[in-house]
Amino acid sequence: MGNIVVAPPNSAVIVSGCRGNKIVLGKCGFALWFVETARSLSLEIMTITVNSNEAETAQGVKINLKSYAQVKVRSLNADGSMNMDAIKLAATNFLSASQYEIEDALQKTLEGHQRQIVGTLTVEELYKDRAAFCERVYEHVVDDLERLGFELPSYTVAAISDMNGYMDALGKTQTAIVAREAAEGTARNDAEARKAIAKCNADSDIVAAENAERAYIRRQKQEEAQAEADRLLDLRKAKNKMEINKAEAEAVSARDIEYAKQKQAIVEAQATQKLREEEVMLKVKDIELQQRVNVAAREADALKLRAEGASKKEMLIGKAQADVIKMKGQAENDILRKRAEVYKEYGHDAIVQNVVDVLPSLAREIAQPLGKTEKMIFVSSDGSSASNLSKDIIKAAAQLPDAVESLTGLDLKKALKRIEG
Repeated sequence: MGNIVVAPPNSAVIVSGCRGNKIVLGKCGFALWFVETARSLSLEIMTITVNSNEAETAQGVKINLKSYAQVKVRSLNADGSMNMDAIKLAATNFLSASQYEIEDALQKTLEGHQRQIVGTLTVEELYKDRAAFCERVYEHVVDDLERLGFELPSYTVAAISDMNGYMDALGKTQTAIVAREAAEGTARNDAEARKAIAKCNADSDIVAAENAERAYIRRQKQEEAQAEADRLLDLRKAKNKMEINKAEAEAVSARDIEYAKQKQAIVEAQATQKLREEEVMLKVKDIELQQRVNVAAREADALKLRAEGASKKEMLIGKAQADVIKMKGQAENDILRKRAEVYKEYGHDAIVQNVVDVLPSLAREIAQPLGKTEKMIFVSSDGSSASNLSKDIIKAAAQLPDAVESLTGLDLKKALKRIEG
């Protein structure tokens, strides 16, 4: 069994006993009855007044010095973490002491260091540079406070005085020096002011004269520039007027030339139109004459054209039928050629016999289209009135052996002679 211990943020509770020492900061802890004790150590800042009465300076002058120091337990490190070692050190030194005892011990430590630093300085140094004095005191006392577990966040000198009037005399002397320097400064300032005023007046007169000279020169240059601008403007106006007159003359000439060209174009167009009208009339007359000639020629050539048309029609029909017979013959010749390749086994005489057997039917096939012709008109190509039909038939029959030979490779003439022999 035991007690719950609560440590606020501004104090540290040290629990000691059978389980050793434990520091509770800003949280709850537990202390056993009879075998453990819990004591609090304040972490707040303590303001300590440090009085050094009749402290001797380096010159032997006794002064009274009053300062204020802010002291606290060094509970935090530079990075913001808790410094447990410093808290343990402060608890070791002051855990059983009261707040008055702690402040008294710290005040005596600070007062001793303050007297020591005063003994190394003069009154003038203390009076003129309190910041340097405070810095030296801080440098000497900070190590001792750290060994006690404390730190010195702030140290300032509040008042410096003496019982013999040395500070007042020093102040009066300083006041007189300042007054003298002020009078000298005033005189120097007045003299410098008068010199400066005179110099400024002279400079002002010089500047005014220079400005007047520059203004006159500028005025002259402006007038020259104005005259030059007027001259250039007059020249430009004259040039523009000359160009305008030239342009007007060219415009009048161009207008007259254009009028003459248009008049000439109109005359040429009228002549061309008249020529075209005459050409058209001549063409019309030529067309009428040609139509009359064509009518007469058409009537004369109508009979001839009809005869030639009928002749050409019959000739085309005959040619078409002949082409059909020729293609049929070529097909049969292809069959015969293939047969000739087969008939090579039967011998030359058998092939000749087959060709001879086919000739009558071939003649019939050639003459068959002619049997369907109702009327034939034969036209002589040499201008004679006799027909060449009989000659053409005889010529076609005479060419038959050559056709057989070209198709089958068989010399029909020689074969017939052999058969006859």
